[in-house]
Formats: sequence, C-alpha cells, structure tokens
Amino acid sequence: MEVFVIMFVGLIGLLMLGLPVAFAMIASSALVLGYTRGFDAIPLEMIAQRTLYGVNSFTLLAIPAFLLIGRLMNAAGISDRVFDIARCTVGHLKGGLGHVNVLASMLFAGMSGSAVADAGGLGAVEIKAMKDDGFPTDFSAAVTASSATIGPIIPPSIPAVIYGALANASIAAIFLGSILPGLFMGLGLMLMVGVISHRRGYPTRARATLQEFARALSRGLLPMLTPLIIIIGILSGLFTPTEASVVALLYCLIISFGIYRSISVREFIGILRATAIDTAVLLLIIAGSALYSWVLARYQVTALVADFLLATVTDPLMLLLLLSLFILLIGLFVDSVPALFLLTPLLVPVVVQYGIDPVHFGVLMIFNLMIGLITPPVGTVLFTIQKITNLPLSSLIRATLPFYIPLLAVLILITCFPSIVMFLPDLVLR
Repeated sequence: MEVFVIMFVGLIGLLMLGLPVAFAMIASSALVLGYTRGFDAIPLEMIAQRTLYGVNSFTLLAIPAFLLIGRLMNAAGISDRVFDIARCTVGHLKGGLGHVNVLASMLFAGMSGSAVADAGGLGAVEIKAMKDDGFPTDFSAAVTASSATIGPIIPPSIPAVIYGALANASIAAIFLGSILPGLFMGLGLMLMVGVISHRRGYPTRARATLQEFARALSRGLLPMLTPLIIIIGILSGLFTPTEASVVALLYCLIISFGIYRSISVREFIGILRATAIDTAVLLLIIAGSALYSWVLARYQVTALVADFLLATVTDPLMLLLLLSLFILLIGLFVDSVPALFLLTPLLVPVVVQYGIDPVHFGVLMIFNLMIGLITPPVGTVLFTIQKITNLPLSSLIRATLPFYIPLLAVLILITCFPSIVMFLPDLVLR
C-alpha cells in the first residue's frame, strides 16, 4: 500500500507542484526504489537502462512524423482549403458556419492528429470566419474548442500511437475503432450547434452551387487524400502505422513544396525546430513512463489494484463507468499525453482481467482525456482558444458548457455498446 501511495499520490503531488511530467515519473519511481532498497542503494544504472529502453521503439517514430504533418498543414495554408470544402458542404444548414466549424475539424483531424494543432491552426480561421458572418465571439470560440477535441479521435491520432505502444495493442485497430466514435462526436456537436442556432436565430449561408463546391474540392482535394493514404496503406498491408506516417509526411512535403509552394525554406527550418522540441518533450515523458511502468510491475501495484477491483466490482460495464469517471477526474488536472503515460500501465492489466478488449478501452480512455482538454483548470485547448480570442475565461467556459452534453452522451454510448468501437476492427482485421 505504501508503494501505491508513493507511486500514484506522490506523482500527482509532484505534477501539481509544477515538476515536469518526465522528471515527476522518474522521481516518484526513484522514491519507491529508495524506500524499498534504502536511499543509499538506489540502482542508478537500472534507472538509466529502463528509461533508455522506453524510447527504443520503432513504433514511436510515428510521433515526430505526425507532429511534422500537423505543422506543415497549418503553415501551408491547408486550413483555409479544408474550411472552404466544409463551408460548401454544410454551410446552408441552420447555424451555417457553426456546422462548417465542426465538419472542418473532422476533416482536419484526418491530417493533424492533434487537438492543439487543430485549435491553434484551423481554429483561428474558423473563429474569424464565424465572427465575420455575425456569430458572437463566445459561441464561435466554444464551437471551435469543442470541435478541436475530435482531432485525436479520428485517425491518425498521436494519443492512439502512444496508447498502442504502451498497451502493446494494435495501432491499426485503434485507428479503425476511433472512426465511428469520431463521427458520432461530430454529429452530436452539429446537433447542438443546430439547436442553439435555431433558438438564437444565428445566420445561415446560401447553399453553395455545384461550381463553388467543385472549385473548393479542387483546391483542397490533395491534402484530403492524406488520411486515405494512411488508412488504406495500413489496411492493405503495404506498410505499418509507423511507415504510414512517414509516407504521409513525404506526401505532405510534396504538396507543400512541389505543388502549393506555400512554405519558404526559413519557415520550414522553424517548423523542423518546433517539431524537434515537441518530439523531445514527448520522448522524455515516454522514457520516464517506461521506468514508472517497470516499477509498477516490479512491486505488483497493478495486481493490487486488480485484486481490489475484482473484490468490489464484478460487472465489466460498471468497471468501465467507474474508470471513465476516474479518468475524467484525472483529465481535469493532468494533460492528455501525460495522463496516458500515467494511467495506461496501471489500468490496462486490470481491464484485461475483466475480459475488456484493450482496443475498446484505449478509445474510451482517449475520448475521456479529450473532454479534459476543454475543462479547467488544465484545459490545454480551452486556453489555446482563449489566447486566440482574448475572451475572459469565465465567458468561454460558460459558452462551452452546452457542448459537454453531446460529448458525454457519445462517451456513455461507446462505453455501454462496445460494438460501436469494435465493429470496424472486427470487420477489417479479424
């Protein structure tokens, strides 16, 4: 029990004190080793070996590739092209650009795999267009923040790659299992946009002509092929998810430099530098989580948690509901990526004992953590949108509240009906 307190409560405490995630994981692991072996006998060589082992993975090469794709898409002006396609498709519905906002985020999700990239790049385009069309700033910001959470759900997804590597689960299956929840997520948000827009009388655009739609599609068709390259390539067996990320990256480089010619060499060097920094941060966290996971297994902490739950909860559905509530609470205080590293090694062995598929649980966990991105006090996406709009945080939170309803409704739906998640993986891969 003492080990569990040091490992979990100690880690949360260090994070709340502001210690970087990677160092908090290493520190809490070292504290356990010192507590059990004596602080004068902490195995420093073992700590170094275990942290290095954590980043020695071919699968993790997909992370810098997807990060670079997201930055390239934003810098190359792809956001405007995607937004135009969405505007010609659903701009005539009641709520106009609110629906466009959600659909554009769904389309861009298939390219960036990151909620923050969606909010920071496409989000600025969406908010400006909605404000210019007569929508209030707080509503525009709320729709943008909520729809940005679709980014890591619809594949490709950086959190899915991380979870798959940590849980030793099929990344291709997680990608496929995320498609229907992502679509339901977008439809739920669009339904809420329609309800609010009808009540408040928000503007609607005229239906796009066939010529306008064809022109928008011709401008945005090439980047729209990126997710198809990834998914079709993986499913056909031509390449692994990691290889798919590199192929997609090469495709994006050809589009950006050879066709659109919208990025200068200086801008590209800046993009590479920012991507390298983001990658280094993630790899440090991965290295720390490898040590953390090893200590959890070494002192049988996951077994203790599993035994406790098995003695108190017998129904797998009840377990998933309780774990969803727990993950939601963690997501309030810990960002999504660190939370994945914290919770995956602790919870996956538990759910496996209940006969729950790790792919289903992975999609649930990622979905839960995406809701945390628009929930204070951490709320990375919420603060990104607040920085773009300069809205008071209280106004932004109040405007975002209605959009929790469809997000939580879809979460409950995919929790109670695992077939929604597992339908495509079972159909295609098994």
